[in-house]
Amino acid sequence: MRHSRNALLAATTLVALSTLAQAQQCPTLPPVEVTPPLPVPSGTPDAGPVLRPTPTVPTPRLIPAEEIAASPALRRITSTGAKVYEIGNHVMNHGLQGVYAVNGDIFRVFYLTPDGQALIGGVLWEQDGHNVTRDTIAPIKGAIPTVTITAGKTAAGQNGTSADGRILSPEQVKHVAQANIGLEGRDGLPRLTMVIDPLCPWSIRALNTLEPFVARGQIQLALLPIAINDHENGNASTPAATALLSAVPYEMQATWQKIIDLHHVADDMPRTDEAALHLQQNMAVANAIGVPGTPTFIWRDKAGATHVTEGLPGDVEQRIRELGR
Repeated sequence: MRHSRNALLAATTLVALSTLAQAQQCPTLPPVEVTPPLPVPSGTPDAGPVLRPTPTVPTPRLIPAEEIAASPALRRITSTGAKVYEIGNHVMNHGLQGVYAVNGDIFRVFYLTPDGQALIGGVLWEQDGHNVTRDTIAPIKGAIPTVTITAGKTAAGQNGTSADGRILSPEQVKHVAQANIGLEGRDGLPRLTMVIDPLCPWSIRALNTLEPFVARGQIQLALLPIAINDHENGNASTPAATALLSAVPYEMQATWQKIIDLHHVADDMPRTDEAALHLQQNMAVANAIGVPGTPTFIWRDKAGATHVTEGLPGDVEQRIRELGR
């Protein structure tokens, strides 16, 4: 059943207020307990990411060289140096072989056709909207980001704090540069990046607050979609974020406004496989910089330092004046 806009905002806001009232954010889920990493036998060469078994999903299996040699599609994937793992099984993957390919800190998910000749890149969804891919890559450490919040600080790379929030390290700034974003406002203006869940009421409120500054030509607003509110809205955030990432950058805000007006993703809104991968990448970026909820803001000051702040500041106009280019 689809609720009215007020019902959606009110219901979600009550949860947000009770858990993170000061920051005015929709909080991320607490981290899930996992089993320790599998031990690596001594003398065994590094096989890539540390894999964690779960009680319900098969532990991803490193695909051996002889299987790769027998499959033209797998040979294409590994030709650039990627390691490949089998994820899930043929039952979970509806007759396909799931393949997780990783090269350094970049990964992609593919599904191999039964003849071994062709690959389908993207996310496997079931008829009821269940994300099979998310389940099958969950045992791989780092594939699905989690953020641990302790004593008001995030565990992911705290490299310094100031009165204007945490200061990102150069490595974290590089992660932010790899994010998939939408843009509103002219190029060359001071940029304010907002990490959003498209169905988070605090993200929507922040957009409404910042729109006049964009219209007056004071800032360029960058939208960095992630999905953290699925547990509150019946798994509606992930398709909404995927729809945003299916739009070209300068049309993302308009797509978001349509979702806000409808309170959900319309059936005719494109949601591409590529966008689903971009959402995974954005979640990884959010994890790398320790995003505790949405909205979170990333901005550069006039001295060149990059800050992360949680929620809208009390004096938005002052923050705008502090932005560097």
